[in-house]
Amino acid sequence: MAKVYFLPYEIEIEVPLGETILEAAMKYGIHINASCGGRGVCNKCKILVEEGMVQGEILEEGFYKACTTVPITDVVVRIPPESLVDRVALLRPPKTKPLALIRKDRREVDSPYFKMFAELPVPTIHENTSDLIRVKRFLEERGIKNFEVPYYVLQKLPYALRKTNFKVTLNLYHDPRTDKYYLVDVEEGNTTENHLGVAIDIGTTTLSLELLDLNTGEVLAHTSDYNPQISYGEDVISRIEFARKKDGLKLLASRVRERLVFLMEEMVKTAHKNLTDISLISVAGNTVMTHLFLELEPRFLREYPYVPVTVEFPIFWAKDLEFPLKDGTIVQLSPCVASYVGGDITAGVLASYIAQEEPLTLFIDLGTNGEIVIGNKDFLISAACSAGPAFEGGGIKHGVRATSGAIEMINLHPTTYEPMILTIGRRRPIGICGSGIIALLANLFMVGLMDQAGKYRRELKTSRIRKGEDGWEYVVVWKEDTRVGHDIVFTEADIENVIRAKGAMFAGYQVLLESIGLSLDNLDRIYLAGTFGSYIDLEEAITIGLLPDLPREKFYFLGNTSLQGAKKALLYKEDYLELHRIARMMTHVELSAHPKYMEYYIATQFIPHTNLKFFPSVKIPR
Repeated sequence: MAKVYFLPYEIEIEVPLGETILEAAMKYGIHINASCGGRGVCNKCKILVEEGMVQGEILEEGFYKACTTVPITDVVVRIPPESLVDRVALLRPPKTKPLALIRKDRREVDSPYFKMFAELPVPTIHENTSDLIRVKRFLEERGIKNFEVPYYVLQKLPYALRKTNFKVTLNLYHDPRTDKYYLVDVEEGNTTENHLGVAIDIGTTTLSLELLDLNTGEVLAHTSDYNPQISYGEDVISRIEFARKKDGLKLLASRVRERLVFLMEEMVKTAHKNLTDISLISVAGNTVMTHLFLELEPRFLREYPYVPVTVEFPIFWAKDLEFPLKDGTIVQLSPCVASYVGGDITAGVLASYIAQEEPLTLFIDLGTNGEIVIGNKDFLISAACSAGPAFEGGGIKHGVRATSGAIEMINLHPTTYEPMILTIGRRRPIGICGSGIIALLANLFMVGLMDQAGKYRRELKTSRIRKGEDGWEYVVVWKEDTRVGHDIVFTEADIENVIRAKGAMFAGYQVLLESIGLSLDNLDRIYLAGTFGSYIDLEEAITIGLLPDLPREKFYFLGNTSLQGAKKALLYKEDYLELHRIARMMTHVELSAHPKYMEYYIATQFIPHTNLKFFPSVKIPR
């Protein structure tokens, strides 16, 4: 055994003989960038060995590859700034504002979980029917004739009734899918005012939560954090692979649940409430994240023919999911559609009203994964685009997630080619995040530094274009101006990765529209969902061919619709039922099996496209 001391976290752990530093860090949730899931191909998991001896692959002076490095003696290693995560970046205001689509929900709250204060008749020698019969009579008088009673409620019932002279609060859950009622808890006295709900979006990269009053619908607190599973893999595929390791699935489930509990504690403290006041939790997430949250085997999601364990979920007791909440707290989940079209998309469609309205809408969820839906109140058709993690900085040499010091905005001078950059938190730069990557690619093209094929123009006189160790590259920031001690560059390989990602999305739009006999011109609206979608520049995204070149008034930025949909299902049982109707009416198209997908995809591998008729407003530099 060797001891590894991790800086700047100041955590010391013991590492068994032969175990790599990356494996050790993963076990304890210490984040080191590893876009490839530890397969040794991304070269991002670098660590600085400050003391001790190790055996492993050297990336640059003093830096080792964590996935191949094994400690020989006790060592001190430092995690570089580009691997550190900073929650502050998640709470910054979005770059774009919703262009319209502001709807006030004026309905009275009608949550699936509700409380009823009951003053029951006290037993006498002449009227000594059972405690449960008294509860049944009270509920039957109010139209609830059949309900299930869990064992623990029966155990609790006699004590709760007698402690407060048969004045209790009945906690009930009505599952609108089956029209079945559950008596989930009996609380002493009148606790109807203490009635909270939590809406949760479990994203591949981030977690977003809101705390709500289930009596009024008021949002009491909100928070966000990085999904701790990023320490075990940057994308869903690498996490599926990690889940195959011994105890890997259990570890992934435990880590995300622990972080969710921490965030719930944070919110109730902000709102001056208690964890025991939480009655209902509504969760939305993509299919892989939902499987990992529930500790369901995910491996068959990525193996042909791509079969989930389930796409509809029963209600769960929070205590069975390791949440330290009251016995009666229930967790409900948004239904999924297919292996890569999940509950975040059904929740998003619910939140955006697509399935209730006439206009033909293209719904795009940009993030670690790329999902699209086309439809209206009459039909819905969906697909997942294999865009990969490029828009989250994955697969990009100096790409980073959105954190302090990440370059989020870039503008290039048209004649000097010098960059003007802004970073998150206005810190010295550590790398380029997704919105910065899109901005940089668009600017490189618009000022003529790069041709339509994504190749740098070597003949231009600028020191920013040079041949590096990985081929031709553009120097975004010189090393003396960074926080990482090396030049931040954007390589032709990076450009290729982004073009592949944007091409997968655009080809997906074409295939879905063609499958219903329509074209891009038939679209009435384009909805951009997801937190990432709120930070990109519309013109830059169109310039690179990520979004269709349509009248700008057709575009709407909706923000985190997954969280919005989870909230609606929390507050309105008819919306929870609507989620399941949306999932059932949605036709899923497997793009890789479509005969024309590859043809369309190959045509997208230029900026903005090989067929310029799709992008009439984009000016091609000469």
